[in-house]
Amino acid sequence: MSTPTGLPAPAMNMTAAGFSDAADDVVAADVLVTVGDYTGGAAEDMFTLAAHGLNTGDYVFLLHKIAAGAVTGAVGTKFRVKVLSSSTFQLTDLAGTIIENTADGASVVFLKGSQQTPDAVVQNVIVPRLIVADGDFTGGAVELDFVPRAATGFCNLEDTNTLKLLYKAASGVVTGTAVNTIVFAKSMTAAVFCVAATSGGNAIANSADGLAIFIKTS
Repeated sequence: MSTPTGLPAPAMNMTAAGFSDAADDVVAADVLVTVGDYTGGAAEDMFTLAAHGLNTGDYVFLLHKIAAGAVTGAVGTKFRVKVLSSSTFQLTDLAGTIIENTADGASVVFLKGSQQTPDAVVQNVIVPRLIVADGDFTGGAVELDFVPRAATGFCNLEDTNTLKLLYKAASGVVTGTAVNTIVFAKSMTAAVFCVAATSGGNAIANSADGLAIFIKTS
């Protein structure tokens, strides 16, 4: 992800500051979907992701957590990384103190960043456009549906809005669609939405249950 290193002045809002396209710049490689472990013992406060590619001292931002204690800190918070192994890491505050969590958490989502990544871009541009959704496959009509998690909601999604697919838990989620592909919102209801390969096209069916992460690009 390429992000500006400073805020131009004066700037009245994100568009004026030149950051309105920051969400478009996020790609699948920037997103880490981890399992957070809290056991009350030595393994607590540890996140697991095979081949995470992080180095001690790297910066990440919290984008999504399913339990309040899965990461101690608000969505949009910047953390530093302490690598334990190629598949495990801990978080520290900017002073280097280990962040102690209070609950386990599956599908904890982080965004790779840097010391120069403006917090305001993540908090005000990227987080509000993120949709973490569970894709449903039942062998019937429901196989087309995605149900947004409460922590992200729909992000004011409307039919024909464009979404970039950043993550899918299994190949059968958004069947035949690779990450970083743009899809179109379709068949919005108060509870679910579908996606199509073209604006107004047929909804893409799932062939497996599983998590999907989208970012709204328009």
